[in-house]
Amino acid sequence: MILLDTNAIVYYLHRIEPYASKVKQILVEEKDFAVSLRVIDEIIFTLMRLDALRKLNIKRLDQLREYIRKHGVKEFANALNDVEELIEELGIIVLEDKGSLGELLEIMRNYNLLPGDALIAITARHYGIDTILTFDEDFKKIPWLKVIP
Repeated sequence: MILLDTNAIVYYLHRIEPYASKVKQILVEEKDFAVSLRVIDEIIFTLMRLDALRKLNIKRLDQLREYIRKHGVKEFANALNDVEELIEELGIIVLEDKGSLGELLEIMRNYNLLPGDALIAITARHYGIDTILTFDEDFKKIPWLKVIP
């Protein structure tokens, strides 16, 4: 099984080359994929921020929050639908995040990771996943993960 990271999916959905082609090749060649809820959170948040900037010229997070309070998330329906459709089309398994505070802090300290990346690595380890599709070089520091492409 291959764990998909945020950047791989965002590059793929937004057709950012040369990354999108590399992701597409792996998605076509392989069959078993998973994402964690943390990754889903990061993907949707990133896509919403991009849409907010491009469509609404919203640059700051507080402006985005205010927009959503007033108008809801309907402006971001395409982003939500894109993620949902990709998961359904490819049969991607959505995993609950796993781990403890102690593990999170240990992985952050031992491998100099941000908390989100540490949680993704811990979740992979808990599920016995040893491969991650990412363009984030930080995951190469994690001994139980093989980074592709």
